[in-house]
Amino acid sequence: MRLNILLVKPYMPTDEIQPPLGLGYLAGTIRKKHNVEILDCIRLKLNVDGFKKYLMKKKYDVVGIQAYTFDLDKVDVHSKGVKELYPDAIIFVGGPQPTLDPIETLNYLKKVDFGFDGEAEAGFPKFVELISNGKDKDIKELEKIPGLIYRRDNIVVSNPRGLFENLDELDPSWDLFELEKYPLAPHGAFCKQYPVAPMILTRGCPYRCKFCGAPGISGKTPRAHSPEWAVNQIEHLNKKYGIKEIHIEDDNLTVSRGFVKEFCNKLIEKNLGISWTCPNGMRMDTLNDDIVSLMKESGLYAVSIAIESGSDKIREDMAKDLKTETIIEKVNLLRRHELEIIAFFIVGYPGETEKDIEDTIKFACSLDLKRATFSAFKPFPGTPVYDELVAKGEMKEIKDWSRFSLDKIAWTPDGISEKRLKNLRRKAFLKFYLRPKILIKMVGEIKNIENFKFISKRIVNWMS
Repeated sequence: MRLNILLVKPYMPTDEIQPPLGLGYLAGTIRKKHNVEILDCIRLKLNVDGFKKYLMKKKYDVVGIQAYTFDLDKVDVHSKGVKELYPDAIIFVGGPQPTLDPIETLNYLKKVDFGFDGEAEAGFPKFVELISNGKDKDIKELEKIPGLIYRRDNIVVSNPRGLFENLDELDPSWDLFELEKYPLAPHGAFCKQYPVAPMILTRGCPYRCKFCGAPGISGKTPRAHSPEWAVNQIEHLNKKYGIKEIHIEDDNLTVSRGFVKEFCNKLIEKNLGISWTCPNGMRMDTLNDDIVSLMKESGLYAVSIAIESGSDKIREDMAKDLKTETIIEKVNLLRRHELEIIAFFIVGYPGETEKDIEDTIKFACSLDLKRATFSAFKPFPGTPVYDELVAKGEMKEIKDWSRFSLDKIAWTPDGISEKRLKNLRRKAFLKFYLRPKILIKMVGEIKNIENFKFISKRIVNWMS
């Protein structure tokens, strides 16, 4: 039976609006056999009521909802709305939250039937076929699907994960996104050229940062598309959709220098005039003069780096494995190649004091950075630091999942109140950005009134 399947990115107030690439990959695994739509409630500004009105237009057999930690409350409401309209519809969730905390996620989402732990592309086509054949209640069949989360005798269980080994077999389903309707700079507020499209070229993270869920989400073993696939996709986006800039969203693009060199050389050969950046960050200790020079030649113009703290001690507590001298060395390297640098910092990490945060602010201002983001620490379920806090009895019951969005406060260390942490974060932004050289550069990059509104909204969100 050919199924009608809706894949949903739920609504959440945010200033980062970009195509839900993970849903595109999922759609690509089943489109030949089933009817698939992608609904980005953020881009369409569809709140819960708007989502329900959308559902009334057409009956769906399967509804999949992407779930980040800060989405959980919304996913719960969205799933209830689906069941109210279509009690027989099968609902599943995927994404970072069910991957990092599969059992508790499905325990919390009472109306959700299934979930996926890990890369859903490995098991999703088999799962859909079971539904199509009416075997979605056959426990023996469910047990065969990699990464599937389901209920057995009213107890939530999670199957062993499956990794999608040949990434080149994946189809991003670009035609389902309506790329031309996304805002000027969907990720990062600024861009060099427009339109922009996101891409993921590699998966897997071999590092051990305790606050980060990347190894738990995509595994510790790095895997990559072939450079040929990557460049062909970019050419396709350029020729068919007019895309002029690529935002590579990888966690660890430069872990394999061999891959990066081949990718950059092929991109140079194509001579598409594409600019690109890595807004999700590059690992600084993977960079050297040769690789930075080649990336710059191929169109790289800006690099995001995760510094996290101005304190060697706090970075050691984070298992960041990054010394101050290395940070300074790599920042200087990037600036020698005239690349723009955006740095990520965390404030309010466990064990951090006000002095540590002040040191972070001073360190950020001392570096030749173009922009900096100061995020309050988030104890995401499933990360090593979350487990440590639970073991120490320092993790309270989570009652408001929306507090895990980047601009909110979800947790504070001993001795620092939520109000004080907000003030320290606000101080960090003001100290960094209220400098003439930073302000002048920012104003000079505003492209039009819509871009100005977008940036203004972001500033208000982060300063509140």
